[in-house]
Amino acid sequence: MPHVVYALFTDSATADAVCIDLTRRGEGNPGYDVQPHAQHLDTNQLPESATTYGRNMVMSTVVGSVFFMIVGVVVGIYDVVPGLGPGMGVLLGLISGVVIGIYTAMQAGTRVAKDPIAVLGPRLQEGAVLLTVEVPTREEAERLVDQLDERDAETSGIC
Repeated sequence: MPHVVYALFTDSATADAVCIDLTRRGEGNPGYDVQPHAQHLDTNQLPESATTYGRNMVMSTVVGSVFFMIVGVVVGIYDVVPGLGPGMGVLLGLISGVVIGIYTAMQAGTRVAKDPIAVLGPRLQEGAVLLTVEVPTREEAERLVDQLDERDAETSGIC
């Protein structure tokens, strides 16, 4: 599972220099994909690991499935649709719930930043710059946090 490293810089010139250094390949540097966030935090631009999108997708699908399964049972029991029994109502309700749950979770507004990053969002309006980097291993993430702290990051961490 990828880890997201974040760092907040109060000086945009420092953030730009760090961003350029991290994206450069060679000399022991793999060339990270760094996403700078300035002026406002757009959660649609954050890596998925830095948001609650996966959790929201699961919750929406479960709620939709349960609701439509109950509707399917009621429709089947009361013979609202001739020939549709409770078992078929549950099956159709489950399928409908999964499809509708996934569809609603994919709509705008379900990508919410995790707490450590959401707290830093208001600082961007004050001129700070937030950098996010997705790395494959925890060890690499910890090493990167140490490097960012050495480069005068006001705050940094792993999400």
